[in-house]
Amino acid sequence: MRIDLHTHTNSSDGALSVSELFRKVKNAAIDTLSVTDHDTVSALDESTKAASELGIEFVPGIEVTSRYKSFQLHFLGYFIDYTNKNFLARLRELQDARIMRAKRIIAKLNKIKIPLKLESVIEKAGLTNSIGRPHIANSMVEEGFAESYDEVFNKYIGIGRPAYEANYQFPPERAIALISEAGGLAVLAHPSHYVSKDFLIRLLKLGMEGVEVIHPSHSDEERAFYSKFADENSILKTGGSDFHGGLKNDDVNLGKYIVNESWFSAMKEKVGRSVLS
Repeated sequence: MRIDLHTHTNSSDGALSVSELFRKVKNAAIDTLSVTDHDTVSALDESTKAASELGIEFVPGIEVTSRYKSFQLHFLGYFIDYTNKNFLARLRELQDARIMRAKRIIAKLNKIKIPLKLESVIEKAGLTNSIGRPHIANSMVEEGFAESYDEVFNKYIGIGRPAYEANYQFPPERAIALISEAGGLAVLAHPSHYVSKDFLIRLLKLGMEGVEVIHPSHSDEERAFYSKFADENSILKTGGSDFHGGLKNDDVNLGKYIVNESWFSAMKEKVGRSVLS
């Protein structure tokens, strides 16, 4: 089996619609897929139908944005009940915070003589519930305020740049609880970006159930480290391409970053036990 448990659609910051993503997934001979959009589940109904039509096993997912002190954490949620009303109400808090952050970033850009408008970003993104920095970057390139996506982050909106704004203070324990309360498995995404071993242990005590081992940003040494950490602590191992498409130019990653079938079986076994208990 070829299993990719980390992809995005244009319901958050991916470039492709659900149908476009699934066509690419099918062409990449991927058998099992999770769509894990940022702080939204709006693509999951359509994704479920597309997967069924194409004979792809589908895992409903999400990537929840969290923040601890000065740095950002992302938690992947797998096998979530994305129709849960309490879950959806709590997601709205994160979605509203995304809009407020976008407004603050754009205000800073305007102060440095870049006349970008929020309305233009929203129109180009085609959505209102998961606006993020990638949408701002895409709009700046499209409107001629920068030559590339990377330039926008490196010069304007990345950490330490003049228009940077930290994301919403949604602590790890709340992100983990949000996923767990929706019946899902809470897994830390791409931990090499920010996480020490001591902090991983702290997250375990908060209820984290796994770590993303396979990710385009991880070196061979990092993959080995996180795999060993997961085994030593009897938690889940996951991974995927973190595919977005578009200006990220990451098409080559789809089908390249694949999860071990035994890891996926362990996830299904754990979520099955949770449902029965």
